[in-house]
Amino acid sequence: MMKTISQNPERYSKQGNSWVISASPAITPTYLSIGVPLQNLKPVIKANGIVVKVGESYLCSLQTFNDIKLSQNPHYDIVQNGTLKVKAKEVIIGKTIKIIELNVDNLNTVISNRDTLNKNAGVLDVVYSTETKDIDGVPKGIIDQINYTLDEVSQRPMDEYSIFDFYRMVDYVNNPNAEHYKITPLLVQTQQADTIFDPKKLREYLIEVQDKLKLLEIDFNLIQDIFYEAKLPTNSLSFTDITQAQPDTESNDNHTVRRYNRSKGIIQDNILSETKRILNKDLTDIRSKIETETQVLETQLELAQASDRNEQANLTLKIKELQTALANKKDK
Repeated sequence: MMKTISQNPERYSKQGNSWVISASPAITPTYLSIGVPLQNLKPVIKANGIVVKVGESYLCSLQTFNDIKLSQNPHYDIVQNGTLKVKAKEVIIGKTIKIIELNVDNLNTVISNRDTLNKNAGVLDVVYSTETKDIDGVPKGIIDQINYTLDEVSQRPMDEYSIFDFYRMVDYVNNPNAEHYKITPLLVQTQQADTIFDPKKLREYLIEVQDKLKLLEIDFNLIQDIFYEAKLPTNSLSFTDITQAQPDTESNDNHTVRRYNRSKGIIQDNILSETKRILNKDLTDIRSKIETETQVLETQLELAQASDRNEQANLTLKIKELQTALANKKDK
C-alpha cells in the first residue's frame, strides 16, 4: 500500500477548486487555488520524487505518481497551489517536486554531430535512444538512459551499432571478393620447371601481382576514406553488435593525422621486354667473350698442330736416316 504524504492532515482539506488550510477551529482558514494538474504525467521511470520533462511528456515513477494522486498536502505537488504572504515575502505553496527537462532538440544535434565521428570510426549505423520503440509515447532508450542517470541500481543501457567489417573484407576463406589477400597460388603458378627460365610464366606472375596490387590499393584508399573523410562504401560489409559501451578515458584530443593517398597506378607490362633486353645483352656479351676465347684457342690449336707437323717431319727424317745407316751396316 502506498504511504500517503501528510503533515497534520487535519489542517488541509479541499473544497471545490480550493485548498483549505486551517491551523485550528479558532482561526479563519486560508483558501488557496488548486493548481492545474499536469495532463501528460506518465509513470514510466524508476527514480522517486522527481519528474523529467521530455517534449510534452512528464515522466515520473509509479510511486511518485500515486503519491501526488493521493496526497492530501498542498505542499507536496508538482504544480503551484497559490501563494501565502509570510511577513514581507510571498511563499509559493506546492512545486516541491523538482522537474528537470531533457531538451530533445539538443540531443538530436548531438546525435547529428556524433554521426560524422562515428563514420570516421567505421561505424555504419547506431541505434540512438531516440530511435528505439516507444513506451507510452516515449522512446524506451530515453527512459533507460534516465533510469541509469537517476536510479542507483539501474544498469547502463546497451548500445546497438553496426560497423564496417574489416575482418571479413580480408577473409578470403569466406569472402570470395577477398581472393587478392591470398598469396599461396602465386608460389604455385610461377614454379620454373627443370631450372629452365620460362618468360611466359614470369609474365603471368607479374600480371597477377599487378592485379592484386590494384585491389590492395583500392582497399587501402577505401580505409583511408573511412578514417579521414568519413566516407563509407556502398553495400558495405557490416557487423552488428549489442553491448554495453565503456567510457574512453585514454582519448588523445591532440592527435595529428596525415593522409597518404596511393594512386591506382598501372604496372607497365614492359618488364618482360626489359628482361629480354638485359638477357640479350648478357647473351651478346657472353657470345662475344666465347667467340674471342674460341679464336684464341683455335690459334693455339693451329700453332700446336703446326708444331706437331714439324716434329713429325723431323721424326720421319730421323727414322729414315737411321734406316739408311742400319742398311749400310748390314752390307758391310
